[in-house]
Amino acid sequence: MNNDIKEFDIFILLLSGKLKQIFNIFSINDYNHYVFNLHHYIKAQEWNRNKAWYIERGIKQKLILLPIHIHEQVHFQAVHNMSDEEFEAKYKISRWDLIFNRRHSKY
Repeated sequence: MNNDIKEFDIFILLLSGKLKQIFNIFSINDYNHYVFNLHHYIKAQEWNRNKAWYIERGIKQKLILLPIHIHEQVHFQAVHNMSDEEFEAKYKISRWDLIFNRRHSKY
């Protein structure tokens, strides 16, 4: 993960539902792992396997610092998974702006 932190831009999800680039994370030691997860927009193995496909389409990999409960919702791993509509209403951002999906994401 430290290599990814050096290579990719890092964003944080604001309460307004916007992503804001941050510049104060240089390693995995720079954020609280009990509160946040550092999330790959494109799954790391997918990015590495198909990097040329993403680059041809102008799709950039990024890391997003997410509270753990939101990260679980993004990956449908929460105790009660929200629908896409519930997720967007609560967090003011589409799930598909946080995780790349060929069918749902805009590209």
